[in-house]
Amino acid sequence: MTKFEPIDARTLSITPLPPVRWLIPNLLSGGLSMLSGGSKIGKSWLCLWLCLQLAKGGEFWGRPLRAQAVLYLCLEDTYARIQNRLFRLSEEEMPDNLYFQTACEGLGHGLEEQIEQFLAVRPDTGLVVIDTLQKVRTGDANGNVYACDYRDMSALKSLADRHNIGILLVHHQRKDRTDDPFDDISGSVALMGGADTSWVLRRRRMSLNAQLHVTGRDMESRALDLRWEDCRWELEQEETSEELARKAVPACVWTVADFVKRQKCWQGTATELLAAAGIVDVQPNQLTRKLVEFYSTDLAPMGIRCESHRTASARQLRLWYDGDDANDDKTGISPDIRGIPETPSAPSSSSREALGGNKHGLCVAIGQPFAAAAAASTGSTPNPHAEVAL
Repeated sequence: MTKFEPIDARTLSITPLPPVRWLIPNLLSGGLSMLSGGSKIGKSWLCLWLCLQLAKGGEFWGRPLRAQAVLYLCLEDTYARIQNRLFRLSEEEMPDNLYFQTACEGLGHGLEEQIEQFLAVRPDTGLVVIDTLQKVRTGDANGNVYACDYRDMSALKSLADRHNIGILLVHHQRKDRTDDPFDDISGSVALMGGADTSWVLRRRRMSLNAQLHVTGRDMESRALDLRWEDCRWELEQEETSEELARKAVPACVWTVADFVKRQKCWQGTATELLAAAGIVDVQPNQLTRKLVEFYSTDLAPMGIRCESHRTASARQLRLWYDGDDANDDKTGISPDIRGIPETPSAPSSSSREALGGNKHGLCVAIGQPFAAAAAASTGSTPNPHAEVAL
């Protein structure tokens, strides 16, 4: 019977616990992990190269590895094929702490006991690779896919956690691609939910390039651009989730941010903003939408403030720069602002006319009266506490 002994927060906070065991720093931790990808796109080559480097204590994509024993269950291969691949991967002497097995029992039918017997002989084992997961599954007579997936993942995770090792499962993907690579994993959501770390390898058939998407409980999500060379996947570029999010911001948004930082304060229509900032190939309504979409995540954290109101003829925008430290509770990446002139630009004649005749413009965010035209004409900075959105 499972022990039920809750721990209180104070005891937990003062109890030293072992750190995360990293097999590959910031890419593959101990516990249960899964590598999924299409059929015949190089998953097994990737696993074999990883196992070889881990056993030798070499490096993997620029990350140093600590030498440790590795067990690779190559359940879709023969020893002749494995030998041939080892020869193609390295001409050096092979390590004696890398073990291969081409057949084993199924989950719940002896596999866990077989792995534990191996661990008893080689307690220095750090990683067990099961290629593929489907080869060790026994199915579910009731046809409950989620329950079956959850049961199998729980059994393997319990085994990995109990012995403080990593277990890497090789799995297949659905044929139809989705926008989210992790939605391509074949099976129910219990597979990814049960894994501590998930790798998804995407490669177009016959292409030498691929992208590896990585996410996990103990790491920041990232994407790695890989290229196939000499039977191994070489790293060309690696980006974190923060870097990927920044790349998703359209260039016109960064251009507006640079412009407002130089001008300190600006007001006018979206059409006038496009002309003033030198932005081409973007429609006024598209610019307004992008400024709204990326305001809270990118513009506000770097001190850009925005408000808008509609006049009888057009929608007026007002943007000003509050400084890099204007929003300390958020994070953002500010463009280089060296050499920015201190004098703000005067509003356009159409903006002065529209603002001067308007008595009912309201801030979209808080419903307060729109800033007076006099503030813009004198270059004074609006109240930073009256932050608004487009």
